[in-house]
Amino acid sequence: MALAAPRAVQATATLCGTGYELTFAERLPDASRQGTLFHYRKNGVGSCVLFDNNTGQKRYMKLKLCETSTGKQDACVTDEGYFTQYAGPLRVKDVCGEVTAIMKLDKASAWAVIDRKRLVPPCK
Repeated sequence: MALAAPRAVQATATLCGTGYELTFAERLPDASRQGTLFHYRKNGVGSCVLFDNNTGQKRYMKLKLCETSTGKQDACVTDEGYFTQYAGPLRVKDVCGEVTAIMKLDKASAWAVIDRKRLVPPCK
């Protein structure tokens, strides 16, 4: 993803701040890429995530990033609403974290275009 879209990676990296390095950029829900989940990390500082809206249309999006310890959720930060560009950036300390990215046509819809949950580094 980073090699195929270096401009997108660079543009979102500036939203996190200086010194953050791309850990992953995941096309969601699949290669059709209606959204892209970006994760950046700065050693000793923490994680930063952004959820890019690639549809060109306003969508309900929810991005949630939680610190985790010993398998339970600790502090969480959330950005949700109707976005045409992206949700985030969200940051947590340099600990294991879990990110959730949801995209729907509207908030009341029962069906999600994207519903992805995954761990972020430094989780093992």
